[in-house]
This record gives sequence, structure tokens and C-alpha cells, in this order.
Amino acid sequence: MTFNRIPAGSWVLVTGATGLQGSVVTELLLQKGFRVRGVGRSATKAAQLTEHFKTKYGANSFEFAEVADFAVSAAFDTALRGIAGVVHVATETNFDILGETETALAAASAAVLGLMKASAAAGTVKSFVLTSSAITVVGGAIQYGKDGEFSTEDWQDHLIPLAKSLPPGAAKNGVGYGATKVHAEREAFKFWNETKPGYAFNVVLPVSIFGPVSNPTKGIVYSTHTWLNDLFLGNRESTLMQFLNPAVAMVDTRDCAAIHVAALLSTEVNGERLWASAHPFTANQILAVWRKAFPDRNIVADFDFPVHPKIVFTDVDKSTKLLKEFSNKDWYSFEETVIANVETVL
Repeated sequence: MTFNRIPAGSWVLVTGATGLQGSVVTELLLQKGFRVRGVGRSATKAAQLTEHFKTKYGANSFEFAEVADFAVSAAFDTALRGIAGVVHVATETNFDILGETETALAAASAAVLGLMKASAAAGTVKSFVLTSSAITVVGGAIQYGKDGEFSTEDWQDHLIPLAKSLPPGAAKNGVGYGATKVHAEREAFKFWNETKPGYAFNVVLPVSIFGPVSNPTKGIVYSTHTWLNDLFLGNRESTLMQFLNPAVAMVDTRDCAAIHVAALLSTEVNGERLWASAHPFTANQILAVWRKAFPDRNIVADFDFPVHPKIVFTDVDKSTKLLKEFSNKDWYSFEETVIANVETVL
């Protein structure tokens, strides 16, 4: 398998570059010899990250473009100048918007389609990777006492009408997030298939993402990374527990980044939905790893959850092969990942 769709030294645009997964994708691209234009909503908040990458990889390796609203028409026109590849990691996490389902759906699709259309118009983009979510495949389908098999051919389209029907509250927001991911990804594939823009297009479906973050800026909530640290520090009510009851599977940030970059560069992968999923797990298995690795720490007691369902992703081997071809290694182990995640709070 060859990974030269875009030559090293080219500029790649990464949205959400200051975030958990976006920062790790950015660092991997820099390590591979690409130059990166990070995109986010605040250049001020990206100042430390910008300095960090320039110091580590060279003054001309990284720059940051501020785009206040991804859903605004023509928002990316300037940022796309000279860009050969796009990795669209950023997602809508404004739960006030998610409570208004129609508004959230429109914003999610606009943020994706706006960048896809602008990339097509730019004339220089050769490859586009979109970060979606495993929730588009399994959202609402994972239940205690119910094993299941899923593949990238599966979609949870029912999340959209369900989100519309629910009253305001946490449940509506959670389902609303899944609905926006389903809607945006469906619209993205529709645009790509119907208009046939001049670039390859692939989608990555991450499960729960843990592991190190590449942004050195303190005080930012790096979603699952920060929530896992909260649990390690003794908070049994960590936001993370909303997603681990039951848990499904996890992936290391570094492997998730590798799947993104491999999909961007491979000349043999196009029009694919790709798992970023390494290991099934439970919350109590995380706690067991920590107790063994840090015997002097007071780790929270096990959770009294029912027996977790056995969930199988039948076509994950496609991503495993891609990872091995690109990184010359298998997935990071479960133990490596949950230990690496907490190293900054030891």
C-alpha cells in the first residue's frame, strides 16, 4: 500500500487543531514532513500551541487560521489557499445548540458541506478526511444483556427523529449529538457522490478516544482525555461515566491520528468509512490497570454495572491492516493508552 497521494512538504489544513484529536493529527503530520495550517475559533487560545509546534518542527511548519463560525458561507476561502489535503476533525459540542435539534442539524451539515464545497472550489485539494463517530453506527443500539455485531454498512438514522421528539434536557442533548453526526456524514457522502469533486474522500469513525494530547496549553477540557483524568483523580461522577455505562471500545489518540493520516495519504483508500477502534473495555478494567501501575495511589472503587454486552465490529480488520501498513505497528495496547492518558496528572 502506498501513501503518497499528497507529497511530503505540502500544506494540510486541520480543523480543531487545538483539541484532543486535532492536535495529535497535526503533530503526526508534522512528524511526517508536512506543513499544517490549523483552524479553530480562537487564535488567542492557539498561541501556545502555535509556538510549541514552530519551536519543535520549524518556523515554517505550522500556522493558525481563525475561523469564528465554521457554518458561515465562504468561511474557509482564505484558509484553503495552497492547501493539498484537509482533515476536518472539529465538531459541534455546543449543547445549547444541540437542544434545538433543527438548528443543530443545520449547523452540523453546514460546517461540513461548507468546507467540502470550498475545498472543491480551491482546486488544490487532493484528499479530504472527515472525523465522524462510531455513534453513527452504534448510537442507541448498545444495551446491557444484548450482544451485537456491527459494520461500517450500518447507520443509526433513527437518532434524527428521536432527537426531534425528545423534550429538552440531557437525554435530548446526547441523542442530538448522535443525530448531528449521522446527518452531517450522510450529507457529506451525498455531496461527494453527487458532485464528484476532485479529491479523495474518507470518513473515520472513532470510538472512545484516550491517550496523550499534543497541545501543551493548560486549562482546556480535552473531552475524553480530561474526563478520564478526572476519574483517575477520584471523581466517580466524571462526565466520562455517561459514556461508559455500558462502554463499547476505545482507541489511542496516536492510533486514531494514524488512521486519519493514512486515509489522507493512501492511494488505495477512497470513499470509505474506517473504524478507529482498538479494544473493547469496561470502566472497571481501566481501574484495574491503574491499580497495578500505581499501587500507592487510591483508585476509586469498582462500579456495580451489569455484565457488559459483547460488541463486535465485523470489518475493523480493514482499519487494522491500514494502521499496520502505515505505522508498521499494531494498535497501542489498552494498558499503554490508559496509563499514557494520566501521565500529565501524576
